[in-house]
Amino acid sequence: MAGYDGPKIDPREVPRRSLDGLAAGAIEVVVDDWTAMVKTALAGDPAQFYAQITELLAAAGSR
Repeated sequence: MAGYDGPKIDPREVPRRSLDGLAAGAIEVVVDDWTAMVKTALAGDPAQFYAQITELLAAAGSR
């Protein structure tokens, strides 16, 4: 991920949230906002998803 300039989750959060989900009996654990947004968007209108992704990528590119 060295060349990736977008938002990143603290690597310590991945096992922490995963273990919390396991302890809670979750069958799936989503540990970061980006993945949660994509997962939610997959159930909706693809046009809205692509517009949101385009906007997020443009904002990340202007940094």
